[in-house]
Amino acid sequence: MNEKNIDSNVWLSSLVSDENFHVQFRDDHVHVELGPEYKIGPAQENEFWEKVKAACDEHSSKRLLVEGYVPSGERDTMQVVESGQRTAVIPHLWLAFHLKNFVPSERSELFIVIAATRGVRVKFFADAEHALTWLRHNAPA
Repeated sequence: MNEKNIDSNVWLSSLVSDENFHVQFRDDHVHVELGPEYKIGPAQENEFWEKVKAACDEHSSKRLLVEGYVPSGERDTMQVVESGQRTAVIPHLWLAFHLKNFVPSERSELFIVIAATRGVRVKFFADAEHALTWLRHNAPA
């Protein structure tokens, strides 16, 4: 499979009209791009996972790379727990993050642990290349 083949990319509709959320299938994984103005709340999170699940199902993919900016807004502990649980909407998902200005915290560690209890592997990366390598070497095709 040619990992550089951009002709196999499939663009899916944006979640928000201001172009701050894009889902794309890229040859062997689903790619999400979060813009600098993307805000996450319960409604956006539901819509996010609906779009991502549809792309993963359509392309039989368990690999998800999320890049871009950390969504704005603070999340309390319960929201982090619910968010970690929500990842299981895609069983056996492998989820890699590469987010600008991301700083690991107790909340990101909690998210990882909660997702793991649901069978989802999550890891945060400083660069997209390592994130994609991790997905390709570990997650089922």
